[in-house]
Amino acid sequence: MDKRQTRTLFLFQFKLGRNAADTAQNINVAFGLGTTNERTAQRRFRKFRNCDESLEDDSCEGRPSDADKDEMKAMVEANPRMILKDNSSKLNVSIGAVSSHWQVEEAR
Repeated sequence: MDKRQTRTLFLFQFKLGRNAADTAQNINVAFGLGTTNERTAQRRFRKFRNCDESLEDDSCEGRPSDADKDEMKAMVEANPRMILKDNSSKLNVSIGAVSSHWQVEEAR
């Protein structure tokens, strides 16, 4: 079951006046344990109560990755002891992006 289908069931149950806990439990009984959880239902019900009945994902605006992978590789190879924070700020990417790239290179 995909997210949109689960959210449709959440909205249906919300419109019937059901609560998030019972909704999550019923979905898991009907479609299998782990299909959803109470916390996810609570978040979606909160959106519905705030007049947001959209079933789409919220747009996530993260830090865009403008880094050239070759440039990142060159920086890591040139000075592997350089602090990740320094590399990430020079490349205008997240620390996680540099760290992930560095770990991939280490594994090779």
